[in-house]
Amino acid sequence: MEKLFELFNLTPNEVKVYKALLRVKLGTKTPLVRESRVISSKIYEILDRLIQKGLVASFVQNGVKHYVPVQPSNLLNLFDNKIKELEEQRENFKKNYMIIFPPDQEFITEVQQFRGWDGLKSIFNLVKEDLYKGDAYYILGANPGVDYEKAAQFFSRTDKEIYEKGAKIKAIGNVKNKIESERYVKEFGKNNFELRYLNTIGPFEIGITNNLVIFLLLETNPIGILVNNRKIRDSFLGYFNNLWKIAK
Repeated sequence: MEKLFELFNLTPNEVKVYKALLRVKLGTKTPLVRESRVISSKIYEILDRLIQKGLVASFVQNGVKHYVPVQPSNLLNLFDNKIKELEEQRENFKKNYMIIFPPDQEFITEVQQFRGWDGLKSIFNLVKEDLYKGDAYYILGANPGVDYEKAAQFFSRTDKEIYEKGAKIKAIGNVKNKIESERYVKEFGKNNFELRYLNTIGPFEIGITNNLVIFLLLETNPIGILVNNRKIRDSFLGYFNNLWKIAK
């Protein structure tokens, strides 16, 4: 219910009146004022706004205006309309964001720190944007962290987004984690994930894209550090390539 109120941007008084109407099922001004405890001079204005938002319907009986909540099926239509509206806004933003945010404007600071799985989502949005068809995302120290199931759930989504861009993943993991790694690649890697092993990799997982280096510590509350520096990236990629040659 609270998510519904948030979705339709209801004011506190609109919430009070809508909840009151849900309780009385069918109401006129007087019982709604009593049930909602909203001042009577505002009740019609609030009900009109709820009607405009598609949450309330009205009808006149014996010269008196009555109000009822809309049917749940109508609420589903409102959700569909909201989704359509958001999709239109997204397309409009895609068409105009280069004007709003000039390409020569730098938004990524050289070093940023992120915390939690939501923070890691922000990192991998940037990772995805820095990869193109035919590229590779390189990983040093690929590991499941402290919670394999949580990590697999998270990385199966981000890896899929990387594959959908036409990029692949090349990873060097610690041989100590071979069982978990093989399990993950079998389930989610398919032909897009190439994995080799060394004994001395970890505990950080280091990711490398065209311009970025990310350091991940996959604790219960993960920590991610993103470095936007091409020279540092080139150094780590050279390190990766040398280790790749001796990894098995």
